[in-house]
Amino acid sequence: MPSKYAIQFAFEGTDYCGWQKQNGVGKHANPKPSIEEKVVDAIAGVCGEVVTVVASGRTDAGVHSNGQVAHFELSSPRESDEHFVDALNARLPGSIRVLRAGRVADSFKAQRAVKKQYSYYFQQGPANLPHLRDTTMWNRRSLDVRLMDEAVQHLVGKHDFLPFCGAGAKVKSTVREIFEASATEAPIPLPGLSNLPGQSLICVRFVGSGFLKHMIRSIAGTLKQIGEEMRPPEEIATILKTQDKSRVGPTAPASGLWLDRVWYDDGETPDFLK
Repeated sequence: MPSKYAIQFAFEGTDYCGWQKQNGVGKHANPKPSIEEKVVDAIAGVCGEVVTVVASGRTDAGVHSNGQVAHFELSSPRESDEHFVDALNARLPGSIRVLRAGRVADSFKAQRAVKKQYSYYFQQGPANLPHLRDTTMWNRRSLDVRLMDEAVQHLVGKHDFLPFCGAGAKVKSTVREIFEASATEAPIPLPGLSNLPGQSLICVRFVGSGFLKHMIRSIAGTLKQIGEEMRPPEEIATILKTQDKSRVGPTAPASGLWLDRVWYDDGETPDFLK
C-alpha cells in the first residue's frame, strides 16, 4: 500500500516557468523548466519512482517561496526523513531546497491549506542592487510606507477581489478573505548592505484564505502609485467598492513576490510542520 509524504521547500523562481509543468511543444514550448519537474525528477532519482506531486497552490513564473508545501505517494516507505531531505537536495538545483519532509496521514492534501502568507518586496534606492534584482521590485523614488500601510488596511476582511484578478483565471468565486495586511520598511538584511545610504526594503505582507491569479501583484502595482503619492490610500477601498478594474495600477513584476508560509487545520497539520 502506498505511503504518503509531504515536503516543505524553498525556491528562487527566476529561472522557472512557475510551479506547474508546461505542455507546449515546438515554438509554443516554454524554454524554462517548471519547479514541479525538478521536484519530480529528484524524487525519481532518489526513490526510483515517478510520482505525482501536488503543491498547496501554483506559483507563477518568477515567483519565489520560503515555505511551499507539497505531497506525494511512494510505494516504498522511506526510513529516515533527514537522509531523505539530504538525498533530494543532492539531486535538486541550488535554486530549489527541501527544508523538511515527513510521512503524513493518507487524508492529508497539501492543497487544503486554510491560510497562506505572501509578501511583496520593494527595493528602494538610487540603484537596483545586483544581489536583489531578481528577488525584489526596484523603485528609484522613495515610497511612503505610512501611506502604503494605511492603504492595505482597506483589504482586511472578506471582499470580492475581481478587479485585482488576472485575465484567464478559472475560479468559481473571486471572493477571498484577508486576515492580516501590513507594509513596513526595513534595512537590507545582507552583510555590508544594511547601511547603504538611501537603500532599503519595503515589505508588504498579506495573510489570507487564498489568493487569485496576479492578485497580489495587481495590489502591489497600485500600492506603488500610492507610495509615490500619485493616488490616495483610499483608492484601494474605492476599487473594492466600485469593482472598477480600470482604476487598478500596472501589475507589478513577479520578482518581488514571495510565498512565505502555508497553514493547515490543527488536526491536519503534519507533525514535522508544527
